[in-house]
Amino acid sequence: MTNDDLFAIFAVVAVLAAVGVAVAMLRRSGQKRFETLAPAFDFGTSRRVGLFGTTVEGIWHGYFCRYTIQPASQHSPGGALLRLAVSAAGRWSAERATAGSRFMVQAGILRDQEIGDPDLDLQLRFTADDPGLLRSIFGIEGVRTAIRNVLETENFAVARLGKRGLEVRWSPRDRRLDEDVDILRRRLEVAVDLASACGYPPRLGT
Repeated sequence: MTNDDLFAIFAVVAVLAAVGVAVAMLRRSGQKRFETLAPAFDFGTSRRVGLFGTTVEGIWHGYFCRYTIQPASQHSPGGALLRLAVSAAGRWSAERATAGSRFMVQAGILRDQEIGDPDLDLQLRFTADDPGLLRSIFGIEGVRTAIRNVLETENFAVARLGKRGLEVRWSPRDRRLDEDVDILRRRLEVAVDLASACGYPPRLGT
C-alpha cells in the first residue's frame, strides 16, 4: 500500500467521521426543536417527522396540522410552512403584495384578482381558479377578519388552499419566530380560525 493509498483512506475516514458528527448534531437539534414546539399542539397528539426533525405533526382544535421548518438556502429565504388537513374544493391564494409582485402584475406576468375590499386588495395579491368562488369566500366578513389576523402575524408570506389542504407560510426563515412555541400557538390559532371561517371542516382519514 502506497502513501497515496493511505492518504486516500484517511481522507475518506475523516469525511465519513465529519458527516457522522454533522448528522448527529442535526438529529440532536431536531429533537430539541420538537421538544420545544410539541406543547403547542393538543396534549399527546404531536410527533416528530423525518430524520432531522424539521417537521412536527399534531392536532389542534380538531384539525390535523403539519408544521415544517424550511431552511434558508442560496435559492430560497426559507421559513416555516403550516398545513391543515381540510375538506374543501377549489384553489385560491392570498400572498402578501410586494413592490416586485406589483410590478409583475402590471407587466402581466402575475395575476391579481380583487375581492372588493380596498384594504385587503392593497395588501394581498389574490388568485384563484374560480374568481367567483374567491369573491364569494372573501365576501364573508368573518373570512376577511380571519385573513387580516393571519396577515398581522410577523413574517406572513402567503395563505393558499390547494389539493394538500390549507397552507400558511411565513418567510424568510427566522429562528426566533419559527421555533418559538408561543409564536407557533398563534400561527395555529389564526390558521385554524381561517379554515373555520371559510367553512372548511377537518379532513378525516389523515
